Amino acid sequence: MTDRSRRGVRIGAAALCAATVLLVTVGASPALTQTEEDARAPELLLVDATGDPFVVLRSASEPAQVTIATGGVAAATESPIALRDTSIQVQTAIVIDNSVESSDLLDAFKTIASDYVNAAPANERIEVWTTGGGSRVRVGFDSTDSRTLRVIESLVPAAGSNNLWDAVRGVSLRFEDPVPGATNIIVLTGTVDGGSENSDILARGSVLGSGAGVFMVHAGKTISSAEGQLVSVSAGGSYALETDLEKLAAYGPQLSAAIQSTWLVAFDGEAVPSSTSITVNVDGSVVSGSYVFGSVAAGRALAPVSLPPPTTLPGLGFLGGQTGRLVGLGFGALAAALGAYAAVSLFSNDPSGLDDVLQAYGSPLGESAPDAGAEKGSFAKNLFLRRAVELTEGLAEKQGALDRAEATLERANVPLRAGEAMTAYLGIIFASLAIGLLFIGGITGLLAMGLLGVLAPPAVLNFRASQRKKLFSNQLPDTLFLLSSTLKAGYSFMQGVEAVSHEIEDPMGGELRRIVTEAQLGRPLEEAMDASAERMDSEDFAWAVMAVKIQREVGGNLSELLGTVGNTMTARERLRRDIASLTAEGRMSAILLGALPVVLGGVMWLMNKEYIGVLFNETLGNVLLATSVVAVIIGFVWMKKMIDIEI
Repeated sequence: MTDRSRRGVRIGAAALCAATVLLVTVGASPALTQTEEDARAPELLLVDATGDPFVVLRSASEPAQVTIATGGVAAATESPIALRDTSIQVQTAIVIDNSVESSDLLDAFKTIASDYVNAAPANERIEVWTTGGGSRVRVGFDSTDSRTLRVIESLVPAAGSNNLWDAVRGVSLRFEDPVPGATNIIVLTGTVDGGSENSDILARGSVLGSGAGVFMVHAGKTISSAEGQLVSVSAGGSYALETDLEKLAAYGPQLSAAIQSTWLVAFDGEAVPSSTSITVNVDGSVVSGSYVFGSVAAGRALAPVSLPPPTTLPGLGFLGGQTGRLVGLGFGALAAALGAYAAVSLFSNDPSGLDDVLQAYGSPLGESAPDAGAEKGSFAKNLFLRRAVELTEGLAEKQGALDRAEATLERANVPLRAGEAMTAYLGIIFASLAIGLLFIGGITGLLAMGLLGVLAPPAVLNFRASQRKKLFSNQLPDTLFLLSSTLKAGYSFMQGVEAVSHEIEDPMGGELRRIVTEAQLGRPLEEAMDASAERMDSEDFAWAVMAVKIQREVGGNLSELLGTVGNTMTARERLRRDIASLTAEGRMSAILLGALPVVLGGVMWLMNKEYIGVLFNETLGNVLLATSVVAVIIGFVWMKKMIDIEI
C-alpha cells in the first residue's frame, strides 16, 4: 500500500467517525424550540400592618381561596378584591425606545402601548415617556386616554441613542404616593442604554424607592445584566424576549392582564402585633414574608431578590439560540474528526521513518524479517505528537518565532526543541481554557484562565533565564581569575578553559564545557566563546572574549589581561550592588504602589462583593477598571525607569 493510499485510509476513517458522532449528536439533541413558562406563581408584593392589615399579591388569575397566617396563627381572611376596584390609585408609566437603532421596532412598540391603554381601566393613570436622543415625558398622568393614544400614534424615531436609565429614574420620581402592585413601569426597548446621564444603579435605586414593578419587553434574544437586575429588584416585575415582530406587537393585552392581576386581601390577624412573619396560601401555592408591626413592608423587606440570568459578551448573543447550537454542533464535529484522525494516526505506522527506510537493508529477509516491526510500538505512540511538533515548527518558522524560541530555551537551559516547547505551550493554553470553563465558568473564567495560560509559561521561562544569566554574571570574575592562574601555571589557553570548566559550577561550568567540546569538533575557540556570550546574553562575557581576541592579534600577557578584566568586572559588580542598595527604597515604593490597588481590591471583594461588583458588572465600572489598570501599569513602568540605572 502506498503512502497516499495509507493517508487516504486514515482520512476516510476520521471522516467516518466524525459523521457518526455528528449523526448521534444531532439525533440525541433536544428540540431547539423554546417553550414559554407556565402561569406565574403568586407573588407577595406588600404587607400593610399599620391599621386594618391587608396584603397585596399578584397572580395569573383571580384567586379562588386565600388563607393568611401570622406567626403560625391562622387569621380570618376576606375575599380577594382587584386592586383597580379599591381606593388605591393605579399608576402606570410606559417607556418607549424610539432611538434610531430601534426604528424598525417602533411600530410594534406603538401597537403594544396603544393596546395597553385601550385595555386599561378608566381610573388607571397612564404616562408615556420616550428615550431616543434623551428621556422625555410625552403624556403626563393627568392626560385623557384619547390624547394619550394620539400622542403614541404620532411618535417617530428620534436621533440619538437609547437613554433608558434617565427615563426609568425620571418616571420613578414622578409617581404620587406609590404603592407596590399599583405602581408599574412598562419598558419597551430593543437596544441597551447608550447615553444616559444617570447610571443603571441610580435607576434601580429609584425603582426600589417607588416600589414599582418593571415589566420589560425586549426585542431580542437576551437582555443585559443591568436590565435583568432592574427587573429583578422591582416589585413583581418580569421581562419577555421576542424577536418576531408580529408576536412582539401582540404583547399589549398580556401586559394589561399581568398588571391587572393584582389583588388586595384584607385579614383580621390577632397575632399581627406579636409576630413578624406572614404566610399566604393562594390556591395551594404558599408565599411568605416578614414585616414590622405598625409599618408597611414591600420589596426586599418581604423576600430575597433573585439575580438575573448570566448574559453573553456584546456581539455573542447569537450563541444562545439556534445559531449557537449549530455552532456548537459544528465544533463538536470538528473535535470528533480531529480525535478520530489522532486515534487512527496513533495506531498506524509512519513509512517515512528512518527505521522503516533502512529496514530492507538491515536484514536479509527485508520487511518480512520476524523482528521487523518489534521496535515500532514505541515510535507509534509518539507519532501524533511528532506530527504536531512538526506542524508547530513549520508555522513558527514562517512567523519568525522559531529562532527566538530556541534562544530563550537555551538561555533558560530547558532541554526541549523549539517546536516541542511551542506545542506544549499551545497545550497549556487549551488546558487553561478548559479549566476556566469547567471549574470557574462563564466568560470570566474563560478569560482569566486563558490569560493565565498565555502569560504564565513565558513568564516562568524568562524568569528562569534571567536567574541563570545573573548567576552566570556573578561567576564570571572568579572564572577569569581561575583562567589567569592556569595560564600562569603554564597551561595553554585551551587547556586552561578545559581545566576551569571542571572546577566551576553551572551555568558557567556547563558553558565552558560546551565551548571546549565545540572547539574539539573543529569550531574556532573564539567563535565558540562568542556563541556562548550571545547564548547567555552576557555583555561582560562578550567583552572578555573581545579582550582575548585583541590579545591574540596584537600579543601581550594574556594572564595579566584576564586578571585586569576580572578586577574591572568585580569593581562594576560592587558599584552595581551599591546602586541597588541606594535605590531599594524606590523599588519598594514602586512595588507597594503597584500592588496596593490589587490587594485593596481583593480585601474589598472579600468584605463587600456587591459594592465592588459594580466594577465588573457595569459598563462604566468596566471602563473605569480598565483605565485604572492601564494607569497603574504606566505608573509602575515609569517608577521602574526612574530607578533603573545602567552601569
